[in-house]
Amino acid sequence: MINKRIDRRTLLGWGAGAAAGAVMLPRLSLADVISNAKIEASSEMSKGVNKSGKLRIGFSNGFSGNTWRTQNLASMQTEAGANADRYELITVDGQGDITKQVNDIEDLIAQNVDALLVIPNSGTAVVPALRKAMKAGIVTIPFNLPVEGDNWTAFIGTDPKKKGATTGKFLNDALGGKGKIVALGGLPGNSYTAECWAGAQTEFAPGIEVLAFKDAHWQEDKAKVVMADLIAAYPEIDGVWCDGGQDAAGGLKALMAANRPLVPVTGDDYNGLLKLYDKEKGNNPKFKIGCVSEPTWEGVVALRTAVKLLSGEDQPKRQIISPVLMDGSNYEQFIKRDLPDGVFVDTLLTDEELKKLFS
Repeated sequence: MINKRIDRRTLLGWGAGAAAGAVMLPRLSLADVISNAKIEASSEMSKGVNKSGKLRIGFSNGFSGNTWRTQNLASMQTEAGANADRYELITVDGQGDITKQVNDIEDLIAQNVDALLVIPNSGTAVVPALRKAMKAGIVTIPFNLPVEGDNWTAFIGTDPKKKGATTGKFLNDALGGKGKIVALGGLPGNSYTAECWAGAQTEFAPGIEVLAFKDAHWQEDKAKVVMADLIAAYPEIDGVWCDGGQDAAGGLKALMAANRPLVPVTGDDYNGLLKLYDKEKGNNPKFKIGCVSEPTWEGVVALRTAVKLLSGEDQPKRQIISPVLMDGSNYEQFIKRDLPDGVFVDTLLTDEELKKLFS
């Protein structure tokens, strides 16, 4: 149960309570983080362990095929570089393959890492490997995408079912509770999309007809191809539900290529979606966006939580982030017009760092 509100400055390690040996990074000032997310911690705590010497922290990235993962990893590497005297960060890439990721986790366990951070390709397939890590005394922290059960030390991320309900309600309201929609998800079989979609459907009125649900891999180019097929199959599409902004942007560009009007769509804090709305809203009276970010600084929270646990500090079992809804009324607070489409705007990276990263 989530019942304790905690300030993000404390959670991310600024001010009192930062882990021993951590380096304070004023460049990552939370004043620059625009999501205004609420972060709540569970009353259930995980016990810290005292580890001496330089720590070894492994990170199993399920895949690195989109710019969200690029920003997340860059933020983690910046954090690790600033704390190089405290720990070493070892990163492996599952390349979107569930079996490879499980093998990667097994390899990190064999390397005797002190902590294991994971963005899982599958919330079920990684469970036995995480259980093995726990038995080996390794601090295990899945983040971003949920994992089934509780065979892990701590979890950091959003509540996908709640996010899905928020975007589902937005789309339902934008259509007045009546219309034909299609849905685009992320990687095939991932638990995050499944929970988001389940949450969204709870908010649809009986007048909402779901024509199709397709995996679009959280990649704009793939989403454009998938959406083109849906456009060919369905002469009337009144709205598009997506759990990722890349999918939304790709779907909208497919509508434009087919000379179809733009319709209400959901997504996250993908700059390309915000820029597309900014450019095209005047020409498409039915075009609306409802976006809930997935902060790319989750990996930094996971790293700092791992260091605190390995320094003997107890930490909440769950730390749940609830970002605000971005729509036509407030999107100008978030859009980065002079930065590439691929940028996710809820980030700790500076604009200069983002320009270098995507140059």
